[in-house]
Amino acid sequence: MQKVHSIRRKVLRMILAASKDQFPNEFSAALRAKDGVVTELLLMPGTMSGTRSAIPGIHNLAIDFSVAGSVHSHPSGYPIPSEADLNFFQKFGTIHIIVAKPYGENDWRAYDIRGNNVKLEVV
Repeated sequence: MQKVHSIRRKVLRMILAASKDQFPNEFSAALRAKDGVVTELLLMPGTMSGTRSAIPGIHNLAIDFSVAGSVHSHPSGYPIPSEADLNFFQKFGTIHIIVAKPYGENDWRAYDIRGNNVKLEVV
């Protein structure tokens, strides 16, 4: 598992735009990283999304060791992991991003598998 330390600005902007577009439902996707930098957003076929949760279709992803974690939105406006989020974090990847309404460039947080805040540099 690779340690992620930063995210490309264009990927962050894509995440924020997709989350805003999906509102009032949650948006969910996987994150691909190279050399510790999140470089790509991977949409997962079969993801089910509603106003209170998103169930990512991780079973539809091919085995890919560059997948570093996940991203999802919280339409409520609070980018704080729920108990369900914390359970998922421990099972998939090493970095997890939660974005929140109103989906501006400061409306997101990154977490490790235990739900601890992680500082990601935007590059």
